[in-house]
Amino acid sequence: MKKHAMLIMAHNQFEILKKLMQQLDHERNDLYIHIDHKSRGFNPGEFDHLCKKSKVVFVPRMSVHWGDSSQVKCELCLIEAALKSGENYLYLHLLSGVDLQIKPTEQIHSFFDRYPEKQFIALRNTVSGLSGLSRYYFFLPLRSYNKYIAKGLDLVSEFIQKMLKVNRLKKFSFTLCKSQNWFSITGECAAYVLSKREFIEKFVKYTCCADEMFLGTVVVNSRFRDQIYEPYRSPGGHMRLIDRDRAEGASPHTLTMDDWKMIEQCPYFWARKFDLKKDSEIIEKVFNTWR
Repeated sequence: MKKHAMLIMAHNQFEILKKLMQQLDHERNDLYIHIDHKSRGFNPGEFDHLCKKSKVVFVPRMSVHWGDSSQVKCELCLIEAALKSGENYLYLHLLSGVDLQIKPTEQIHSFFDRYPEKQFIALRNTVSGLSGLSRYYFFLPLRSYNKYIAKGLDLVSEFIQKMLKVNRLKKFSFTLCKSQNWFSITGECAAYVLSKREFIEKFVKYTCCADEMFLGTVVVNSRFRDQIYEPYRSPGGHMRLIDRDRAEGASPHTLTMDDWKMIEQCPYFWARKFDLKKDSEIIEKVFNTWR
């Protein structure tokens, strides 16, 4: 049976990443992992023998910055690594290094075997993403080092662009679509996305939250639009438990033991996000339940 490519973007809390890798360890799963170049405390030797059944590939590291096009570049590099492996993957799944699996692997595989030609992406309100597209954001990488200076510079830049009546949206003649950046897409769809790399890189350059605009836009402007699993604005269209109703700024709610019943009863396959400093007990409980 066809295998799955698990694409993982990690930048901290590597003890959670270790647990996720052990959960994913299966003959039908190959793991492709990117570690942010800026990250400290990552010891490759600690990961050499975690997986006994899965092939594990660490892709070349790059610096990834919040809201910046570097996030998209990283995703494309992970997709490319999986597709260049020569394996004909049934699905490619994008996860973060602070995700955990909340269903048995065999159950997850069985589900995707039943839906071999669906695209699992969570479409969102496109209007909320237009502000990140209409102007140029030149200072997003600086936010990794000093977010206050970066935000100030972007505000000045935005004011100047507004005075000059800059509007990047005028040049877009295709349907724009926002989605959550985490996804499960077929190998065929992933190959199509990668074939649009030149367009994507131009589209996301100097765009704020580009990772939430590129995939939905590419998919809805292709024949894969009719394969999207859930209808517009379904929060679980990507089969992940992500609580944005209790968002913490730009980040989703951090799951704790108070959320155990919700996690246990959830019909989805992966959950995020977890934080060792906030609640290590829930991490151990999830890991020991679905290891």
